[in-house]
Amino acid sequence: MGFLDKLKGTAKQAFSPGSQMGERDKIMKINESGVERRATVNSMKEVGQSFGGGHEIEFDLAVEGEGGQTYEVHLHQTMHDVTLNGIAEGGKVVVKVDPDDPQSLLVWGPA
Repeated sequence: MGFLDKLKGTAKQAFSPGSQMGERDKIMKINESGVERRATVNSMKEVGQSFGGGHEIEFDLAVEGEGGQTYEVHLHQTMHDVTLNGIAEGGKVVVKVDPDDPQSLLVWGPA
């Protein structure tokens, strides 16, 4: 799966152009300089659908940070079925974390 597929599958859909640009910039930054980490899915639930057929998922994750310390992150992310395949509560996922903000991350796929 290429970058554009990931971008389409993980981009959170926004309604205002300013917000959409901010989200796009965040995704681009994480894609370019994000640090891969593993996380455990403490909970996940579908909270809506987005334009383009994605599922808006609310995640609670326990992210394995630097030095083995774990920290909690709550996020909403729009994902397509292909990207969601293999992701389940209690399972491990790969996340890409913004090196400047450990609370800013994207679920990249199952670990």
